[in-house]
Amino acid sequence: MYVPRSATAHIIVGSSKFRSRRRFPALSYYCKDSHASICRSSQPLSGFSARCLEDEQMLQAIRKANPGSDFIYVVDTRPKLNAMANRAAGKGYENEDNYSNIKFQFIGIENIHVMRNSLQKMLEVCELKSPSMSDFLWGLENSGWLRHIKAIMDAGIFIAKAVSEEGASVLVHCSDGWDRTAQVCSVASLLLDPYYRTLKGFMVLIEKDWISFGHKFNHRYGNLDGDPKEISPVIDQFIECVWQLTEQFPCAFEFNERFLTHIQHHVYSCQFGNFLCNSQKERRELKIQERTYSLWSNLWKNRADYLNPLFRADHSQTQGSLHLPTAPCNFTYKFWNGMYNRFEKGLQPRQSVTDYLMAVKEESQQLEEELESLEEVRVLLLFIFSCAPVLSITSRKILKIWNINVAQAIFKSVGQHPDNEAQT
Repeated sequence: MYVPRSATAHIIVGSSKFRSRRRFPALSYYCKDSHASICRSSQPLSGFSARCLEDEQMLQAIRKANPGSDFIYVVDTRPKLNAMANRAAGKGYENEDNYSNIKFQFIGIENIHVMRNSLQKMLEVCELKSPSMSDFLWGLENSGWLRHIKAIMDAGIFIAKAVSEEGASVLVHCSDGWDRTAQVCSVASLLLDPYYRTLKGFMVLIEKDWISFGHKFNHRYGNLDGDPKEISPVIDQFIECVWQLTEQFPCAFEFNERFLTHIQHHVYSCQFGNFLCNSQKERRELKIQERTYSLWSNLWKNRADYLNPLFRADHSQTQGSLHLPTAPCNFTYKFWNGMYNRFEKGLQPRQSVTDYLMAVKEESQQLEEELESLEEVRVLLLFIFSCAPVLSITSRKILKIWNINVAQAIFKSVGQHPDNEAQT
């Protein structure tokens, strides 16, 4: 866990006491070029008028760590009404009168209960038997699911642009800092850094912003007996945001749709230890790392299945930040058929474009290898004929037959056959 060098132990402890669940501001992403950073925390215990000098000093330390900007953004991912209601419980949000050189921004992502209900409504639409197109679209709109996805994306885009275009540091929080905060910090990191758009980088991103920062996997996905009201599709929404980005930038991501659906599946499967427990402390106490297998090892071993055939390391989309259209209407949000209807047998086409391209690529590679092998044989034959002009008639006949067989193999590899005249 990283904090500004100028933040003393006294400042860190004081700030943690003023933050919900003692989750003080810590580094999530650092831009080497501009020195701008994305930090994350929980909400302050400000109530209606409380303030904390150490917490104010912590935010100033984050600002001063970036010499290229004289202010920092403080992004509260909650709706403003929800944040104001928390004031009555002694919590709330930063008062701009107390914190100097900050620009405060509400985003408006709903809480886990709204998201749970929204997903349930959408799944009910997906389970309808032979719905009309109008019924399906009305049900999808009524669920509000894509509006919530857009809200998360908008937050990530705002943070990414603050870092990349304004060179400003950003502090992000929601209520306790382990749900909406994880979503938007991860989306922003994906937009900013091409490393996180690779297979290995995406695993690192989830390990960093979700597992290490204490996302409550057991509670959110019902891995153990608990309160059903705590269950919510938080990481599901993040994974869908990533899929939406892969649809808009098909050449920017090294991994394909199958990679995302497999990760989402294993969040719930409990076959691997990565997504067990609610914190690193619980994992250490239960010795999860020693007693379970890692999903990342399994995915990396089978990485050939998860490669995006459209990915190109030299493509403009893979270099630096992803630049999204400034007009919201230019970004299209789609229903993720491959996730929510992937077990529906009646849907067409059954093979995705990515799978088809992978099959074509594999077949082309096999044909190229066979062609290279046959070319080597042809060169060898030409060498023999050129170096042995006095070969016996018998030897010439044998070589001629051999050459004909090679020609037949070449025709066969491309699906053709030489006619009888060519053979004779």
